[in-house]
Amino acid sequence: MGGKENRHSMHSTYSNMLVRIYETMCGFLYPDSLYCIGCGAVIDNTRHYGICDSCLATFHFATARTCEKCGKILEEGYHKAICRDCTVHEKSFERGYSCMLYGLYEKKILRDFKYSGKSYYAGYLGELMYDRIETLIGNEILADIIVPVPLHRKKLSKRGYNQAELLARQIAKRSGIPMKNVLVRTKNTKPMSKLTGAERRDNLRDVFAVKPFYLNKIKNNRVLLIDDIYTTGSTANACSDTLKTAGVHSVTLLCLASGGNSGSKDAFAN
Repeated sequence: MGGKENRHSMHSTYSNMLVRIYETMCGFLYPDSLYCIGCGAVIDNTRHYGICDSCLATFHFATARTCEKCGKILEEGYHKAICRDCTVHEKSFERGYSCMLYGLYEKKILRDFKYSGKSYYAGYLGELMYDRIETLIGNEILADIIVPVPLHRKKLSKRGYNQAELLARQIAKRSGIPMKNVLVRTKNTKPMSKLTGAERRDNLRDVFAVKPFYLNKIKNNRVLLIDDIYTTGSTANACSDTLKTAGVHSVTLLCLASGGNSGSKDAFAN
């Protein structure tokens, strides 16, 4: 047992070292406050989150009313405290928070971050996420560990990084709460963008598992679950179910962007 723990510790140390080297290289290749990550305009270090004032003005930040369960932005004229999706589908996590709407302008940055190899965006976007949750719940984030939503190993190999893990590392660095890759994705599920809500939930059945190393280490822990995009909540819910089955005390969700409250409940992807 001790040998396994030592090997796991060595692997974690090696992985952390690689991440630090990678972040340092990104700092040289993409120096802070050079170009806006939204439009490419030259900016200086007075601009927040690597975004120019013009782009910042187009973003829909979650500063107004949000769903009291998942954190989606609630549109004007909608009088319920929770969004349409949470009204219909129960969520197993205790509370969710979102930083912004997954709208037209926000989508470009998130797609570049996720699919175009611009992993260095994590520094800017992770800072935004940390500022958001610190503003909402104060200086003390009530979590024992930070857990990113995992990618399947085939997608991870193809993309080169898990965007949720990069964001989680940034939040861990700022909060002092340890980040652990507790979850593993056991099946390479098909893309969910064209699936209905029922098909999406079925697609995620038995997809996530807790790594054996962590089974006895996370019991009664409070988890801050990190993902980049939240829409119907199928992914977050499946992760939360898996964590709670393993004995986790509570799960709080923090995502970078969330889908809107209006429209069909089956219109979104994650």
